[in-house]
Amino acid sequence: MSREVIRTVCPRNCYSGCGMLAHVEDGRLLKVTGDPSHPATQGRLCSKGYRYVERVYSSERLLHPLLADGERGAGQWRPISWEEALDRIAERLITVRESYGPEALLYCTGTGMKGVMAGIGTVFLNLYGGYSYHYGDLCWPAGIEACRLTFGRLTHQPPEDYRNCRCIILWGKNAAATNQHQMPFLLEAVRRGASLIVIDPLRTQTAARATWHIQPNPGSDGALALAMAHVILAEGLHDAAFCRQRIEGFEAFAAMVREYVPEESAAATGVPAATIRELARHYATRRPANINVGFGIQRYTNGGQTVRAIAALAAITGNIGIPGGGLDYANRASYVYGNGLPQPPAGERIRPLGGRAALGRTTLAATDPPIAACLVERASPVTQNPDTSAVLAAFRAIPFTVVIEQFMTDTAALADIVLPAKTMFEEADLLASYWHPYLQYRPQVIEPPGECRSELRIYGELARRLDLPMKYFELDVREVLERSLPADISLARLEQGAVLPSTAEAIPFANGRFDTPSGKIELLSRQAAELWQVDPLPRFRPPAESRGASPDLAARYPLQFFSTKPKHRIHSQWNNDEKLRRVSGQAALRIHPLDAAARGLADGARARVFNDRGSITLPVKLDDAMKPGVVNLESGLWIGKDGVTTNFLTSDAPTDMNHGATFYDCLVEVERVG
Repeated sequence: MSREVIRTVCPRNCYSGCGMLAHVEDGRLLKVTGDPSHPATQGRLCSKGYRYVERVYSSERLLHPLLADGERGAGQWRPISWEEALDRIAERLITVRESYGPEALLYCTGTGMKGVMAGIGTVFLNLYGGYSYHYGDLCWPAGIEACRLTFGRLTHQPPEDYRNCRCIILWGKNAAATNQHQMPFLLEAVRRGASLIVIDPLRTQTAARATWHIQPNPGSDGALALAMAHVILAEGLHDAAFCRQRIEGFEAFAAMVREYVPEESAAATGVPAATIRELARHYATRRPANINVGFGIQRYTNGGQTVRAIAALAAITGNIGIPGGGLDYANRASYVYGNGLPQPPAGERIRPLGGRAALGRTTLAATDPPIAACLVERASPVTQNPDTSAVLAAFRAIPFTVVIEQFMTDTAALADIVLPAKTMFEEADLLASYWHPYLQYRPQVIEPPGECRSELRIYGELARRLDLPMKYFELDVREVLERSLPADISLARLEQGAVLPSTAEAIPFANGRFDTPSGKIELLSRQAAELWQVDPLPRFRPPAESRGASPDLAARYPLQFFSTKPKHRIHSQWNNDEKLRRVSGQAALRIHPLDAAARGLADGARARVFNDRGSITLPVKLDDAMKPGVVNLESGLWIGKDGVTTNFLTSDAPTDMNHGATFYDCLVEVERVG
């Protein structure tokens, strides 16, 4: 009997990047525990992390290639051999390329599994000659660009620096659900005397632990930030020397915020003027102070400008480049690995179809050539992309679809062929975190069960059938990963634990240098105007789909619809884990009792939630933690398991910068059913 405990890391699209220990006996994964030596996650796992064994050996896991038997999408499948599956796929890919050109193949990918080896699909497609794709990202891009425009690079304070804070603002972030490993650091700071302020329309788990909870109207956060800046500058609470030395456009910004008088901004924000003034004074005078910006803040059509406005608060108070300060959004300090995969020349016919948020509409509209085939991996766009009705129509219209998956998701259910994929324990890779600054190694700890295969092997066998150069696929994964690392880090070193890259800054921007055109913090950004056609200053404009911008639409659909991230899922992953489904409870629309009463809705009543894009029917849950006028249904539900998904209601409009998704720009009405 052979027992091993192997250090590894969770590769999910989550802040934490948890250090893990895989307990293996005779080639079988027995349990997964937290790695107590990890400096950021400190031996703790979330509910999902503790369910990895059940996920790997789930009775629902796909173990063999499947061919749709009869009408596609009818739920009838026939197991086939890998030889038959790959022969069929290769034959169709050759036909598509010869008949239409390689760009008739749509490549859909996501962040279901991160790392260097995730790039092997693009290697194959470049050799194939090209493909169509959607650019942008569904999660965080507007905020990413806002921080880049302001500071020049993406980095923020390490978790242990919170002990130096006297004030911490979590702005639109429910860390207790989405960044659980941050909470011990925050609560330690509170024990040491820091105030913890949560700004969020919803009374979340995190808000319940806060010193102060402020509930602005959805999408009005930019107006709140600028009104705070008005108070700080009018009362001389800013760091004048820092503003003079380190900020580009300070005078223009100061002139602009004179317009944002708290008494006037109160109408847009729903926050009383007295509260705005008190909040501004508190933040400005409890230095050092940190602001954590959540990703939900930028899921509006004004999202990038909102993050820029919030970042300006940290700048004018001199809370950048000091211990206990900072504007925390996304930390790329550990993104130091390159792509060690052999890279062929780019395919000659690579076609962008549009932003990823509009996948359904732009796929349907593609002509010359139309989309004739689709390949999906590490994603489930049918439920995760906005405007599900359009995405469903697009996938039903594509003549041939292949999905590489671990489970029969709603997207896999519409495929012609489903190929069983490996899990994180079945192939080695490198992982970075966008919260802490530590680089980590994920070794292979078990062999894939059944007939599951890695994407490297799948694409290699397809390449052989298409007579593509095999040198790009006959690879030693360890050698690929070694080539990806900077010179001062080795896999042998990473096997001993998480590594802090030598380029990581103990306190970001402490040297006063910013990678912007001016070399300063840019509150006036000419790049913002040139690249995204927005105001070079972070002026507030209400979200396109809101009471402020669309009063006629709001008269018909008076409720703002949220689709927040759940605690017991990562996007839609783990939604098929029955234990976590029981913990999460039945899918229900959360609504304030006042809004429910106005519609004759009792707790548990079934209701239709609708707008011009679609409708869903489900029970309601009365919840006074909701802000009146706002309803919430957690994202990540499966149509096949829950009968609903949030994105039947959401818009495919892009964010104001960097091609993001505007999930929260969404007005609805709710009515009783029956």
